[in-house]
Amino acid sequence: MTFKELKFRDISETHGENAKQALVGFENGYEVSVVRHRFSHGSEKGLYEIGVFDALDRMCDPLDWGDSVKGWLTPEDVETELKLIEKLLKKELTHEQN
Repeated sequence: MTFKELKFRDISETHGENAKQALVGFENGYEVSVVRHRFSHGSEKGLYEIGVFDALDRMCDPLDWGDSVKGWLTPEDVETELKLIEKLLKKELTHEQN
């Protein structure tokens, strides 16, 4: 998926002026939130932040970033991370897993 294909929606009402978010769901069960708003890392420089959710809608770190979000991303960086997440194997998740 290219950055231009992301469908951003306005989230200014909850996250401040010019805030936007795109959600991308993958067949492997991961969903990625791509955001730029006043609280996101890098927004002051026009950059983006992404967070990943597992099939149970919990934030996770499947690429070992050391955090549940990764910020200061250019559109090209977002594309790279999306491709890496899309290639991850599907995880079997249950409510018992932490």
